[in-house]
Amino acid sequence: MAVSILTVGLLAIAKLQEAAIRGNNYADTYAIATTVASDRVEKLLALEMESPLLQDTDGDGSAGLADTGTDADHALTEEISGTSFDVYWNIAPDSPNPGNKTIELIVLWNDRGRTRRLELTQVK
Repeated sequence: MAVSILTVGLLAIAKLQEAAIRGNNYADTYAIATTVASDRVEKLLALEMESPLLQDTDGDGSAGLADTGTDADHALTEEISGTSFDVYWNIAPDSPNPGNKTIELIVLWNDRGRTRRLELTQVK
């Protein structure tokens, strides 16, 4: 009887440990995605307004800020610590005011079969 109770207790502890490891892994990957997004936004903000990387290539303005894949204005992929991060950014010219540009940056990655998404918005 005591062995059964001990076994059940140990299995419960093992499950908790597994959940903690998964949570830590997700937090680590999310931190990397945040760094990737922040670094890219800083690089974009340092560019001149006329830079090709700050152009609304498909002309959809604010309506296309959430676009990813081939619909995005710009894209690149970064491989870090065995995880592939797809980075997309879209530009809305004259938004929110004339002479400004809204930059919407989206990072997508796969986490145990689920697509995760991080978004940053900046006005230049």
